[in-house]
Amino acid sequence: MLKVKSIIIYGLILILCAAAVAGYFMTRSETPEAVTAQTTDTTTGTDAAGAGGTSTDSQNAGGNASAAGAASAEAEGSAANSGPDNISLDAHIKEVMQKSVAEPDPNPVVGIGRGTDYVKVTEEAVKNAGGIDGIIKKGDTVVIKPNLCTLAEATDGRITDYRIVQKVVDMVKALGASRVIIAEGTIAGDAFSEPYLRRNKFDTIKGVELVNLNALNREDCYELMPEKSMTGKGIFIPKIYMDADVVIGVAKLKTHFQPDAVVSLSLKNSYGVPPGNIYGLGSKNGLHALGLKESIVDINKIRKPDFFIIDGIVGGEGYGPLSNSPVDSQIIFAGKDPVALDTAAATFMGFTVDEIPHLKLASDEKLGISDLKSIKIVGADLDKIKMKFERAF
Repeated sequence: MLKVKSIIIYGLILILCAAAVAGYFMTRSETPEAVTAQTTDTTTGTDAAGAGGTSTDSQNAGGNASAAGAASAEAEGSAANSGPDNISLDAHIKEVMQKSVAEPDPNPVVGIGRGTDYVKVTEEAVKNAGGIDGIIKKGDTVVIKPNLCTLAEATDGRITDYRIVQKVVDMVKALGASRVIIAEGTIAGDAFSEPYLRRNKFDTIKGVELVNLNALNREDCYELMPEKSMTGKGIFIPKIYMDADVVIGVAKLKTHFQPDAVVSLSLKNSYGVPPGNIYGLGSKNGLHALGLKESIVDINKIRKPDFFIIDGIVGGEGYGPLSNSPVDSQIIFAGKDPVALDTAAATFMGFTVDEIPHLKLASDEKLGISDLKSIKIVGADLDKIKMKFERAF
């Protein structure tokens, strides 16, 4: 019965997205081709949007679209574009893109925390990964990207738990971050509107702004193409995401029904960044049409988050990402290398890298290290704790 319900839900989403996909490819022919980090920016130079943004902090009650736009416009600086052919990208964006495709650490560290206390296990995993002290500077703007589904409840194994995100917020603020934004472009709709916000409990997180990335439009994005692009197309990435000083991905440990995905972990989490308003308010079929694994890799090449956490205290198995069954997995992974992190997490789930096409492609493209022998895992012995998650197909 659960799978029948899931098929009906996905069927409705696909029908709703069909027109959006057609419109997307029709309008792309009118848009100048995006360019790489070494050359130019094809955006209009309009303020980066916090459209759909809200604040859960009384001191940031005005921290919505106008606040997000003003701060991002200031950060944008020289990236404002008066023509698509001769304006260089802002230095910060160049640096971010170049860092994302830089040679990875040959011996990355993956930190593991075990247990059911969300705050303590998060702290343990981050500490075992080497901490985030060297990542956050005083005055930084930090974007946190969770994995949310509008249909999911807070603790049912399908979305990032709000308590883990609150702990990350507290940690970055303690290190001097002046502005913290939680940004998500979920599979459909706005995860930060009712009744979804009440379900996922992100309205309880203090000291942050909530930004619905799906509400953003082309003028709120940079159209960017990474070095050695897999899709051969520019991808619209929100300015608020690119202009941030630090990005932290807080993913979910769960399986996925798409053959190019298989699991949804650190790398796949970034698929929620491009706006649904541009790529289709459903499954973002405009990206699927470019190739799912290729899109995932390109998005991470454009901006690879500075740090990653995978919430697996309650994991999800089976027909994900919307109909996973909860798994009492009692684990959190943390680290700087998303390929190493996903390799460790997938191994814990009972998968190999070769079974996960987007992870293998990311490894082949040197976005990180997938050789378990080269990965230093701190906090647990994977061979002793690994499980066998039911896959979606």
